[in-house]
Amino acid sequence: MHLALQNAETINRLVEQGEALLTTFHAEYDKDPAGVETEFARGEVTGWRTTLHTLYRDYAEDVVNRVLAKTGLTIPGGEVPSCATHAA
Repeated sequence: MHLALQNAETINRLVEQGEALLTTFHAEYDKDPAGVETEFARGEVTGWRTTLHTLYRDYAEDVVNRVLAKTGLTIPGGEVPSCATHAA
């Protein structure tokens, strides 16, 4: 499955969701790096990214990269849990 073959509206909504989650995480991190809200937001970003990998496998990072390019922010932790990746 190639990401370009997916519904553009769906992909755009996933990018928007990722932007919102990542922006929220960084705002909370700036307030209190070790706070409960920061960790909750980190979990939300991780869940979003893991779900992308479940649905889009090798092409999930195309969505993540669009979010990173639009926000100029970094993904917390940087790693996707190994259970989220699949063989093609």
